[in-house]
Amino acid sequence: MTFEYLSILAMVAVLSVVQSFFGMGILVFGTPTLLLMGYDFITTLGYLLPASFAISLLQVLFAGSARVPVSRYLYTLCLPGIGFGLLLSEDTALSPWINSLVGVTLLFSALVRFWPPSMKLFIAILNKHLAGYHLVMGVIHGLTNLGGALLAVLASGTHTEKEAVRYTVAHYYLAFSIIQMLFLATVMGHLDILASNLPAAAVAAVVYLLVGNRIFIRTSNQSYNTALTMFIAVYGAAVLLKF
Repeated sequence: MTFEYLSILAMVAVLSVVQSFFGMGILVFGTPTLLLMGYDFITTLGYLLPASFAISLLQVLFAGSARVPVSRYLYTLCLPGIGFGLLLSEDTALSPWINSLVGVTLLFSALVRFWPPSMKLFIAILNKHLAGYHLVMGVIHGLTNLGGALLAVLASGTHTEKEAVRYTVAHYYLAFSIIQMLFLATVMGHLDILASNLPAAAVAAVVYLLVGNRIFIRTSNQSYNTALTMFIAVYGAAVLLKF
């Protein structure tokens, strides 16, 4: 392995701790990092998707009593939206506008979470437009790999228990990564890129089992929700500032 690839594996290991805790992190921060390092979008996906898939799979398989229902719109609207977004991903002119929308949405959500009455209103609006929200989230994720931004808002707006929030995020992210990898391997012909990055999946799984999940278990529900609010705010600022 080259030093360059080892450095990417080290980044994946660090972000795996974040994803172990919140259910997301590898794609959220790994995507802009690798793009800034000069990698193209497809290569970036190849590095990150296997690792994200590995952690999400473990989180879903061992969720136990934390399993909660997920919206049918994930499969009927969100996943097709991801495929459509991937087809549009070569149009780089769209990215700045999408990133700004994602960043503003996250910062707004973080502010709402600090004031419970506004959170109730936000949840009511979200539930009323759940179908459209899923479609937009899918297209944005296919275009930018940043659909986790809107997913964080959805999961934290519909659940308060940390186990339910993380399970919801992990379930969605597992479906996201599966459809993205299938699309890349079959429609876009990039199976070789995914196959060559299986070591990243192994690193992510080991970090989750030995470090990340243990931190999650020992964190109180209140501390988790506070950390999630800060995560959403920092993520939104990072996107707006072209992290």
